[in-house]
Amino acid sequence: MTRILAAAFLEDPVWGPAFPDLATRPQVAGAYWRFMVREALRFTESRVLEGAHGGESDSLTSGGRGALRAVSVWYPPGADEVSDEAHPAYEALVGELLDAEAAAALEQAGVRFADARPSEPHAYLTLLGVAPEARGGGHGMALLRTALAQYDEAGIPTYLESSNPANDARYERLGYRPRDVVELAGGARVQTFWRDPHVARPTF
Repeated sequence: MTRILAAAFLEDPVWGPAFPDLATRPQVAGAYWRFMVREALRFTESRVLEGAHGGESDSLTSGGRGALRAVSVWYPPGADEVSDEAHPAYEALVGELLDAEAAAALEQAGVRFADARPSEPHAYLTLLGVAPEARGGGHGMALLRTALAQYDEAGIPTYLESSNPANDARYERLGYRPRDVVELAGGARVQTFWRDPHVARPTF
């Protein structure tokens, strides 16, 4: 999961500049995303799409044998990305990976994203990435559709931040609607999206 996320967000308009040293960005970003993935694995919401056999696993707890094509990192309603217990380790990691200016910018971005999150209960898609060798095959959206079908069945709204405007139309095709715009230091503007659960119409 870390490998896919580090590659997927290496040149991202928001997450690329968060790790400003181009020479060390792959290693620094990898260490950061590894920490965030471990935090997400406190829950069973995150999903992966396997490649070798073309099958999807409903959650990480179900395991799997194939190489991963795509990963989605989810949090259940009411959950924070970093647990209270892990905050000291998170701050230490950021201080080790980034200089003071970049660390402050990352902290400010985190505050602005947190402030923008809706107060209504929702499942939170924080990261969606596709392996470099699998790009262009629709795997990310396929993985997202699988998750949305389950949240629809459970009646749970979902929320995400689109760090790359190129993906906005894809989210809207799946029923997401623009919610807010988060403005970050440096001028980046991030569109957030909300999706109410879709209720299946009865057939007679």
